[in-house]
Amino acid sequence: MTGTPAGGGSVRAGVTRPEHVRLGTVSHVHLGTISTAVAPLLQGPSRPARVVAATRYAVHLATGDRELPALAVVTRDAIRLPNALVLPFSSADRPLDLNTPWAGVGAGRVVIGPVRFEPEASWTPPRVQDASSPPDPARIGQVTVLLDALAQPLPPPLVPRLTDLRHALHADMSNEVRRAARALVGLGPGLTPSGDDILCGALLASRAWGGPLAPLSEAVADAALRTPLLSAALLRHAVRGECVPQAHAFLRALSGEGPPLELEPALRELLAVGHHSGGDLARGVLAVGVSRACMATGDRNDYPLK
Repeated sequence: MTGTPAGGGSVRAGVTRPEHVRLGTVSHVHLGTISTAVAPLLQGPSRPARVVAATRYAVHLATGDRELPALAVVTRDAIRLPNALVLPFSSADRPLDLNTPWAGVGAGRVVIGPVRFEPEASWTPPRVQDASSPPDPARIGQVTVLLDALAQPLPPPLVPRLTDLRHALHADMSNEVRRAARALVGLGPGLTPSGDDILCGALLASRAWGGPLAPLSEAVADAALRTPLLSAALLRHAVRGECVPQAHAFLRALSGEGPPLELEPALRELLAVGHHSGGDLARGVLAVGVSRACMATGDRNDYPLK
């Protein structure tokens, strides 16, 4: 999901276009809006950071901070990640694939090569709150059918791992949930592997609907050692309930907020996130959502374990 436009695309780590280094201003200073989730990174003295991936839509930095290991500088037409400093221009106006490995954060700014980014305001990323009611069973069933029809198929190596997670959630056994979740960490290619995206969805749904948040959080506690940095950072945000707007809207729709007609548009918006990330997030949400809905109704016989 990292470094992609709202309608999909892929990250090209280490691939840059030197002709786009200059962002069109003589001073190379650009104002933006910083997520409150990562605003603490800009406090204190300036310290080194490292460019780990760059696209025309985003530059992703390794910050060296244990709690907030990654920060993204993104154009206004990119996915609004919870760790992003959002710029007022589009990728068509000023592509961001900067040709430099060097960066710094702190002293109220982000510096990437010859360009300085300073926040003039902040924004608060959507945060999933604990809900008092379980997801709507009818909506869970409807979206399960829609997801099968609309999403890209899950890569074959992940299918049995997701099935294991569904079984563990159905059994409601913390040890089994932890084991199944750990097996998904880092599984799949890319800077945000499918296994991690599934876990992000499961974490968000567990926070929303009272699912097994503790064992899932424990399963990803050492994710920085087992998966790409950017994905590990997004898992940490998911543990705190912070997510992209499309995931937040999807969870609200499944909870019965708004008319049922909003379900399919909400799913389609989520599926447009990245190349595969939106579909994998939805799978993680539904894995928890089905189990919570079944527990709420007492009807566990038709639980989809495939």
